[in-house]
Amino acid sequence: MGKTLFLIIDMQNGFINNFTKGLIEKIYDFQCGIEDYVITAGTRYVNHKRTACYLFEGWKSCMAGTREAEVVTELRGSMAKVFDKDKYSCWNEEMQLFVRESNITKIYFAGVNTGCCVLHSVLDCYNDLVECAVIEDLCGSTSGIEEHENALTVLRSCITGGRVIMAEQAYEEICG
Repeated sequence: MGKTLFLIIDMQNGFINNFTKGLIEKIYDFQCGIEDYVITAGTRYVNHKRTACYLFEGWKSCMAGTREAEVVTELRGSMAKVFDKDKYSCWNEEMQLFVRESNITKIYFAGVNTGCCVLHSVLDCYNDLVECAVIEDLCGSTSGIEEHENALTVLRSCITGGRVIMAEQAYEEICG
């Protein structure tokens, strides 16, 4: 029987602000409730001089080796693995191999930013024919609720509304 992955996208110090700080406790509480039923992993965006964000936007936060690039302390201990990435999507060869070798058949996504890294990761996963869902109340945007809601609209359109769910529904699906 396949396994379930709870994948926490980019909950790192550099992406915590007034719009996203409430997610830390929500994600932690959710993960504690499902820890016996899933594998939990995370991602972190590591910026450097050859990323699109650095080159095209001049964005110099979350650079390799900085505190900003580190996963928040409250969530780090629950993660079996943290995948580094330097693109919006985490769906790279390392992640695909982990999913295959771990016999993962469904991925639940949470984290930030809904309109960038969550969106791209989910779409790539979905396009690779891996069953997935976005837990909308465990995602957020550093730019605010409007950007988060806009991304959810896109996700509902692209991966179907049935794959954009609330934490309560995800808990029921995972734990029965």
